[in-house]
Amino acid sequence: MSHSEQGHKSLQTTDDAAQRRIDELEVKLAFMEETVDTLNSQMAELSQQFDLARQAMRMMNKKLEQLQADDGQVKDSSQEAPPPHY
Repeated sequence: MSHSEQGHKSLQTTDDAAQRRIDELEVKLAFMEETVDTLNSQMAELSQQFDLARQAMRMMNKKLEQLQADDGQVKDSSQEAPPPHY
């Protein structure tokens, strides 16, 4: 094998290895892009659920404040007289 043939074969081997590495990186990139899309979707859903929970908590807090304003305090149900049918 001549020197130029050896050089050509060496370049081909290097090119093949580089192409395999590029292919591996492209597969990894595609997987990472899919993962990011999935995480973004889940994050948007969790953010919406959090907003709904925060809204519900605000409504309950308002209701509690109204009850406290009406009675001066929230009644403890254990201290209430039992209903007449007891």
